Amino acid sequence: MFQQDPSWMVTVGRLLIVTLFLVAGTLNLMPARVKDHIDRMAGFGVPLPAFAFWFGMAMEFVGCALVLSGWHADIGVWLLIAFTAVAGGIFHRYWLADDPARRGALRIALLNNVAVIGGLLVLLHVVKPV
Repeated sequence: MFQQDPSWMVTVGRLLIVTLFLVAGTLNLMPARVKDHIDRMAGFGVPLPAFAFWFGMAMEFVGCALVLSGWHADIGVWLLIAFTAVAGGIFHRYWLADDPARRGALRIALLNNVAVIGGLLVLLHVVKPV
């Protein structure tokens, strides 16, 4: 039944993936969250943490816009993949956490990022380059 016209599933999948990034990105733009992210990035030794944060936010929102519009959606997907991989590597370093509960939560968060990248790779397979 669904095999004959999967276009609605692609549309819904695209919207759900982009919704994740738009909601998370918007929440991360709250002033207290911006400061927290930049401070944590500095603590992790990320060079130019403020620039890195804002560059990441730009990648996230531009990627979403490209995927939603369908214009160079493949580039948008690659931007979201890069953003997710780098953000996961910076913020979900579970191997550095001493507290077992925190370590477990960070491990799950990193695995969630891996799953999102998997979904983005599937989306990359179905979007057509312009």
